[in-house]
Amino acid sequence: MDARLVILLERAATVPEAQAALRYAVTAAAMDVAVEVHAVGASVALLRRDHADADWRSALDELLELGAQLYACPHALAGQGMRPEDLRDDVAGVRGAASLLAAGLAPGGRFMVF
Repeated sequence: MDARLVILLERAATVPEAQAALRYAVTAAAMDVAVEVHAVGASVALLRRDHADADWRSALDELLELGAQLYACPHALAGQGMRPEDLRDDVAGVRGAASLLAAGLAPGGRFMVF
């Protein structure tokens, strides 16, 4: 059974709020755990291609280099007035609740919510 960590960014809508989630994501990915980070609600703005915080963009780059995947919720994008084209090029996709739940409920899957 392969371990998978699904991190849900729900209330963590700013860089300071999301930094703890990123620390866990990077640590798990460095331990060869498959990591998915799903941004919902206002947190989808953290995945903007033009996000103003260079340190945040760099931290996401580090996470992605370790093999983690980033996903954005389609309803959250619409709610924030964003489109998929507004996301970083390295966002793995736009996924809804069913995909998030399937990943976390699969054998070996675990959720963390921030």
